[in-house]
Amino acid sequence: MEQTLSLATTWAYTFFFAYYPYLAAGIFFCGLAWRLTHENRTVQALSTQFLSNDRSLRWGSNLFHFAVVGVFFGHIFGLLAPEPLYIWLISNETKRTLAVIMGGAAGLVAFIGIALLFVRRFTNERVAAFSTAGDRIVVTLILLQIATGLGGTAVTAVSPLESYLAIDHWAQGLFIFRPQSWQWLLDTSVIHKIHILLGFLIVCIFPFTKLMHMVAVPILYFVRPNRIVNSGGM
Repeated sequence: MEQTLSLATTWAYTFFFAYYPYLAAGIFFCGLAWRLTHENRTVQALSTQFLSNDRSLRWGSNLFHFAVVGVFFGHIFGLLAPEPLYIWLISNETKRTLAVIMGGAAGLVAFIGIALLFVRRFTNERVAAFSTAGDRIVVTLILLQIATGLGGTAVTAVSPLESYLAIDHWAQGLFIFRPQSWQWLLDTSVIHKIHILLGFLIVCIFPFTKLMHMVAVPILYFVRPNRIVNSGGM
């Protein structure tokens, strides 16, 4: 990590891999609060099933939604689990192997699912006609995010173990508010850096897109007032 960096490089790394993640988190939580309190009626998935209940939707949606859950929790454990929590059970090398195999498998399934939805979004005439710019941007960003994730997994499989652990050190450093942790990413591959930047871009726009239903609908279910249904005089 001891490198001589130009001022521009230092500023770029500091902004994109130290300040940008916190900025994205701030936008996410503020946007989440604003959307729930002021625009909660707009929180919905806006399913296109009524437009075209085709095989691409059924396969793509199921593959993507089931696999992305595994991808999400795999990232949480893989990046944020401190070494003392697991080292008594598995080595770092075993942890990387599991990340490559299980993460790669889940990522591939998620990629197939989102690819089907992407093609459907742009080629199905009825779906395309009712799609907003936001719909197209979201599905494109998710496709790119999963693709770069798969690329990063391939790089991880052939890179030194230290390169894999460097990303963990960076993420855990940010989690405990050590912005200087960006230095761990100096030797990280370009594909990993693109994956990180795309991920936080999705976090930024999350509260303002249809992705909000993933978080808001469960919350609103528990906090909304009880509704009294008139059952016809009973």
